[in-house]
Amino acid sequence: MNEKVSSVRLVAIRILESILLNKGSLSTQLARKQADVKAEHIPQLKEICFGVSRHYPKLNSFALHMLDKPFQEKDYDVYAAILVALYQIDYMDTPEHAAVNEAVESAKLIGKPWAGKLVNAILRRYLREADDIKAILKEMPSVAHAHPKWILKRFNKHWTNDFEQIVAANNARPPMCLRVNLSRVSRETQMEKLSKQGIESEKGEFSESAIYLNQAVSVQSLPGFFDGDMSVQDEAAQLSAFILAPKQGDKVLDACAAPGGKTGHLLESADIHLTAIELESWRLAKIEENLERLNFNAELICADSGDLNAWWDKVEFDKILLDVPCSATGVIRRNPDIKINRKPADIDELVTIQKQLIEQIWLTLKPGGRMLYATCSLMPEENEQQMASFLSKTQNAKEIMLDVPWGKKVSHGIQLFPKQNSHDGFYYCLIEKS
Repeated sequence: MNEKVSSVRLVAIRILESILLNKGSLSTQLARKQADVKAEHIPQLKEICFGVSRHYPKLNSFALHMLDKPFQEKDYDVYAAILVALYQIDYMDTPEHAAVNEAVESAKLIGKPWAGKLVNAILRRYLREADDIKAILKEMPSVAHAHPKWILKRFNKHWTNDFEQIVAANNARPPMCLRVNLSRVSRETQMEKLSKQGIESEKGEFSESAIYLNQAVSVQSLPGFFDGDMSVQDEAAQLSAFILAPKQGDKVLDACAAPGGKTGHLLESADIHLTAIELESWRLAKIEENLERLNFNAELICADSGDLNAWWDKVEFDKILLDVPCSATGVIRRNPDIKINRKPADIDELVTIQKQLIEQIWLTLKPGGRMLYATCSLMPEENEQQMASFLSKTQNAKEIMLDVPWGKKVSHGIQLFPKQNSHDGFYYCLIEKS
């Protein structure tokens, strides 16, 4: 039995089957199942899972073109095996015959030997007709841009002039960006340490703590990482601490804190009293792990931040970071399974959740205090329209205009678009309570 078939490929099929069935995010599934393969095979597992998800709109269109009818949910594991093989054929160095043979073998190993002939027929047809299939389907938006049609329509409607940049960035591999802990070490010193290790880097353009690596490396290779000298965090996400600018002694709330990158950055920025709230205990444990590495302490609470009775002691906060649950359409390149499972109805549900969080968390801010509303979304409904609604009905709320050299000023706040070899898509709006 081929080890790669029995381990990497099979685990990839199981992960992708779960994604197709909408049983959790790609990052969650990988965290749970990557231990099923040898450590040296984890990069290959990620390559397959992220690659299939990133190119799913294309691969799915190709596969459906060759199928008489779509697979039923009970056979999504077989479909996942086909998608993996198509990705290997088009985007990896896997020999074509090996990709086909491994897919057929996979059908047997998942307990569906009947599917072997079907898998073989579909993939061998693709080898014969790939050019013709691509020519027939090339005008389909999902094939041309490797995004679901509904997302493309919204991007084109809201951001016509930036459409091509957004799509290209979403389809690219994200860069590895580090945040230097400026309370411990300068960016220049850290870059010198990296260079001595043979790790070449460049300064971020907008965050004074950001460093981009020319090539991604394991955190084990980063000098000072486990001493808290740096963290992995996108440059756009780093801007939140600079905007909120907490001062020494401030009482600060990070209302939707996981995975804790911004929590750590706020603590690096000043000697503050910070409360971090997260709904899920396993995600709160990740925050605690990060803070321990950075040698910081904070009050960590496992609760629904919108349920004030569950956690708030009625002592108001000077500064609040409200990074709400959102569609994550600004970070598709880091979460490409969004292309598979995000649906238009999700936006409406998220807008309702965000509205409730804004209204409740606002009550915990002291007069004269500031709240930074943040998302990693590109959807105006979640961003400037959400803020317009809140500001129009909240008399003691005033927007603080951000005079910054980055992003696109919109009706309320600032929108950042994802850029290749640069930052993710993000949105910020700073509000002060009178």
